[in-house]
Amino acid sequence: MSFFDSEKLHSAQQANFDLLQQISSKVFEGVEQLGQLQLKTLRASSDDQFEIFRKLLSARDPQAFTELQASFTQPSAQAERLLEFNRQVYELISGTQAEVAKLTERQIEASAKQTQELVDVIARNAPLGAEPVVAVFKSALESVGTVYESAQKAARQAAEITENGIAAAAQAAREASNSTEESYHQQ
Repeated sequence: MSFFDSEKLHSAQQANFDLLQQISSKVFEGVEQLGQLQLKTLRASSDDQFEIFRKLLSARDPQAFTELQASFTQPSAQAERLLEFNRQVYELISGTQAEVAKLTERQIEASAKQTQELVDVIARNAPLGAEPVVAVFKSALESVGTVYESAQKAARQAAEITENGIAAAAQAAREASNSTEESYHQQ
């Protein structure tokens, strides 16, 4: 008598292979989007630099040059662009991570169910006197489930803490940028 159903084993292997393919696809999508974001940001920065040079070349007298030079020291536009870029990168990374986590979580749940089914089959077919061994096996399986749930909870909390930290840093940078801009205009 065999405890292993070769069809279920094949199905589990196929599911793991499909999961790997889906995760790879999500990661490649994320990398592609990050590359597009970087290219878009680089293009905008390059356009801004050429516009600055164009304005410098069009300055005809020292007064116009001085005013133009003073306008370049205003940090708000650059700071806002950097904040927006960082926000988009964070959203992209956290979105990709969340999708990969969902895929992985579904597969882990399916594997846990299959393992539980296997334990039940073993328990039903175990010879007399093997109950303590089956009980230990079931207890170990429950412990693994508890550890997994704790790890999931900790990962979610860490993600929330990181997200809150990034939001606070972005707000502080915005406020500092606004403060610098206000003090510049007061001069």
